[in-house]
Amino acid sequence: MLSFRQCMERMLEIIGRRRAIVNTPWPIASIEAALLGWLPSPLLTSDQVELLRHDNVVSAAAAAAGRTLEGLGVEADSIDAVLPSYLWTYRVAGQFTKDRLA
Repeated sequence: MLSFRQCMERMLEIIGRRRAIVNTPWPIASIEAALLGWLPSPLLTSDQVELLRHDNVVSAAAAAAGRTLEGLGVEADSIDAVLPSYLWTYRVAGQFTKDRLA
């Protein structure tokens, strides 16, 4: 299981960019979302903050009942197998990056 920070770090690594990742306390994030939510295309909404407050993992009860990808007969790929093919367009040179699918 990866934290949100780990997901962001992995994404930045794949696209070859460096950005500061700043931890924001929930009350501050809620205020930011309330203000940004009024924009035509908000960067952050109150609903997104609420979703980020909770882990997105399968519960033990769901796993026991077979309500998982495996229970549906779906074999999941690793994040490292999938992300590069989705994110190559966000690299500095986009589609012209030599190691496009690396």
